Amino acid sequence: MLKYFLYDEYVENIFDIDLEKLYRKGKRLILTDLDNTLVGSDIAHPTTEVIDWLARASEIGFTVKIASNNSTERVKIFAQTLDIEAYGMVYKPLGYKVRRYMKNFKKDEVVFIGDQLLTDVAVAKRCGLYVILVRPVNLSADEDITKFNRKIERRIVAGLKKRGLPVPPHIEIK
Repeated sequence: MLKYFLYDEYVENIFDIDLEKLYRKGKRLILTDLDNTLVGSDIAHPTTEVIDWLARASEIGFTVKIASNNSTERVKIFAQTLDIEAYGMVYKPLGYKVRRYMKNFKKDEVVFIGDQLLTDVAVAKRCGLYVILVRPVNLSADEDITKFNRKIERRIVAGLKKRGLPVPPHIEIK
């Protein structure tokens, strides 16, 4: 069970991801979470830095898609000025919608980026994908369901730590 919570790479934020290295490794599709991965959940529109990062990924040759559990309306508002596909109500960690968004790509060509073990890492691992965990952008803006998920995450991390497995540096265990 804990294998579904083991990320392949950890970075402080999306800007620390070595996109060129991922491309050289054969990755062609970036599926990314939105809230607390690209921007804080209280930010309605992409920042200049996020727009530049997405443009850079596209220039390298990546297709980028947003896969969020937030409402379709929230995701649509965020992505309206971006030239990428964006999906809300993905129901992570269930994998059926993520698999649909990967159409035309092999599993080994896809990287999933997210900030939560319980949703993002779990769905990526269930789908057999390479996953990069990022430090959440702004925890204080988490919605209630996300706060609940983060409590569960701390228990998962305690289990990982007990077994000597990698744990995200940003999650404190009491």
